[in-house]
Amino acid sequence: MPKYQGRHLVAIHVLATFILLLTWWAGESIKTETGPFAALYYVGHIFPGSVIFILILFEWIVRNHGKLIHTPNLPQHLWINRKLHRAYYLILLALPLTGIAVFFDFFASRPFYRLHRILFYSLLALIVINLISMLIGRIATKPNDLH
Repeated sequence: MPKYQGRHLVAIHVLATFILLLTWWAGESIKTETGPFAALYYVGHIFPGSVIFILILFEWIVRNHGKLIHTPNLPQHLWINRKLHRAYYLILLALPLTGIAVFFDFFASRPFYRLHRILFYSLLALIVINLISMLIGRIATKPNDLH
């Protein structure tokens, strides 16, 4: 992989992670804010979440060519990352739908809120698994400098 492409890929992943963390922070703040700033937290939650949804949907439409979910072309030893990216796309497409359902969640047990939360935390867990997999893959493919 050329150095430029590697930096570009890292920048995209850092930006996506930052947007996800901003979305999470604003979403968590919504629960504790009941005053006039609650609307700002909703905007801070919905806007970055919508940006991610639109980007994923755009990539899905442009790159899929009839496939259900596009996964990046990765070396064979990174097979887990291909599977994880497929899960990311599916979760990122489902999150806005469950987020909308939260507004209409009139049940006392709040099932849509719980589903929305579980999906988001599952996404974060998969990201951590992906990072660990990438680190292990990099260590495994790195040439031994001692010999």
